[in-house]
Amino acid sequence: MMRLKKRYSLLGVGALLFTSACNNLDVTNPNQPDIRRALSSPEDVKSLAQSSVRSWYMTTVSAGPDDNGDLAPYHFGCVTADVCTGNFGNFGMRFNNLEPRIPYGNSSSGGDRSVAETPWNYNYGTIGAANDVLRAIKSNGADFLGSSDETEKYKEEAQFSQAASYLYLSMEFDQAFVVTEDNDPVANPPTLVPHTAVRDSAMRMWNDLIAASAQHSYTYALTDFPMPDGALTSQRLNRIANTMAAMTLAYHPRRPAQSASVDWAKVAAYADKGIGTGSAGAPFDVVVQEDRNQWWSYLASYGDRQDWIRIDHRVINRMNPAVPPKYNGTDPPLGSSPDARYLSDYTYKPPPIGDPGRGIYMQSDWYHSRYKFTAGGQPGAYTGNVPYLLAAESDLIRAEALIRSGGSLQTAADLINISRVGRGKLAPVSAADGASGLLDAISYERDIELTNTSGTTLYWRRAVTDQPIQAGTPCQLPIPAKELETLGMPIYTFGGVGNDAACQ
Repeated sequence: MMRLKKRYSLLGVGALLFTSACNNLDVTNPNQPDIRRALSSPEDVKSLAQSSVRSWYMTTVSAGPDDNGDLAPYHFGCVTADVCTGNFGNFGMRFNNLEPRIPYGNSSSGGDRSVAETPWNYNYGTIGAANDVLRAIKSNGADFLGSSDETEKYKEEAQFSQAASYLYLSMEFDQAFVVTEDNDPVANPPTLVPHTAVRDSAMRMWNDLIAASAQHSYTYALTDFPMPDGALTSQRLNRIANTMAAMTLAYHPRRPAQSASVDWAKVAAYADKGIGTGSAGAPFDVVVQEDRNQWWSYLASYGDRQDWIRIDHRVINRMNPAVPPKYNGTDPPLGSSPDARYLSDYTYKPPPIGDPGRGIYMQSDWYHSRYKFTAGGQPGAYTGNVPYLLAAESDLIRAEALIRSGGSLQTAADLINISRVGRGKLAPVSAADGASGLLDAISYERDIELTNTSGTTLYWRRAVTDQPIQAGTPCQLPIPAKELETLGMPIYTFGGVGNDAACQ
C-alpha cells in the first residue's frame, strides 16, 4: 500500500493528521503552541465538537462549511443514478450525465474536479476536528469539560462526526486513509486501505457511539446539533447512530452481485433500533432547522429549484407509464398517477430547462417540489425545517434487510407500506408479492420518497436489479487527482462503458 509520507494543508488528508499541519516534516508550524493552548481550554474544545457536527452536516448537504456554493458529489450521483437530471456545467452534472456514460474526469485542473476533491477534503477536515476533540478529552480526563456528564456529551458529538464522515468516505471512494485520535501519524504514517476497511472502521466507531449513548439521557441544544432545540437527546442520537450504522453496511455494495456479501441480519438489527419503525420507540425524521447562516441544505434548496435541477423522466415514468422514460423533445401531458406523490411532491413545469444541444435526454418537464419552501431563488430560501434523514429511509433499509436475510416478508411489506400507502395512497404490498416483488417496491419507494434528503441516491441505486444504473456509470470515486499528485501516485478513475469490472 501507498504510505503517507507528508503532511498537508488544513483541508484534505493533513487535517486528519494534525490541525497544525504544514507542508513537510522539516518545517515548524508557528501556530502549533496556540493550537495546543486551544485544545487545553474546555470551552474551545466544546466549540470544536459543535463545529465538527456543523462541518459534517454541511459537507453532506452543501459540500463544505465554507458556503462554496458546491453540491459535489450529490448531484453528480443523482444524475448518474437517473433520479435527477440537468445539463448545466456545475455540480458535475453535464459531462457525467452524458449517454453513453464516460469516465469521471479525475484531473486536478478539470472542471469536475470538485466531485471528488470536495467530499475528500471536507470529510477529512471534519475528521481532523473530531479527532482533536477526542484527543483533548483523552488527555485531560473525564471531568475536563466541567463534569463527567458534560465531557461525555461532547465526546459523543465528536464520535458522531468522526463515524459519519468515515461512513461517507466508505460509500464514495474506492480507498482512503483511516486515522483516529489514537494514531500518531508521525511515528506511524497512515496507509491507504480499501473501502471495505474504511467501512469496517466506520462500523467500529458507530458501535462505540451506540454503546456510549445508550447509557445517557442528555438533551442537545441547537448550537450542539442541527436539529431544532430540544429535539435531540442522547436516546435519539443512539437511534440515529443505529440507522447510520445500518446504512454503512446496506449501501456499501458497488454492484448488485456484491449485495450477497452483506450481513443483512446485522443490518436488520441496527435498523430495528434506528429512527424508523422498530423496537426503539416512535419513528422520527432527522430534521434540520435552517437559519440561512450556519445551517442550510443546498441539497434541498437547489434540488427543489425548478430552474436548475429537474427529475429524470425515468422516475416520472415509474409513477405514470404514459410518460416516456427519457425526454424525447416532445412535452407529454401531465396525465395522472395512482401515486398521490405525483402531484404532492413533483410539479409539471414545461418546457424543460437547459440547452437541448447537450442532449435532450438530459431534459425534463418535472421538478421535485416537496421541499420548495426552502428552494433557492425565493424569499424563504434556506430557511425552515428541512429533513436530512427520513424515518422512511430507515424503514426501507430494514425491509430490505429482512427480505435478504430470510426474515418476515410480511413485516418487510408492512414497512414498505408506511410510505407507499401512507403518503402514496397506493395499493399495499404483501408477503404474497415475494422477495423479488418487495425488493422492486423498495427501489420504487426510494426513487420517490428519499429524493433530496440524505444524498445517498447513487449508493443504493448502484446495487438494484429492477432498474439498474446505466452501463459505465462510475460506481465510486477515485482519490482526487490533486491528492494523487501529492502522494506521487498515478492518476486513475472509474466509469465509462466497458469499465464496469473496475467496481470491486
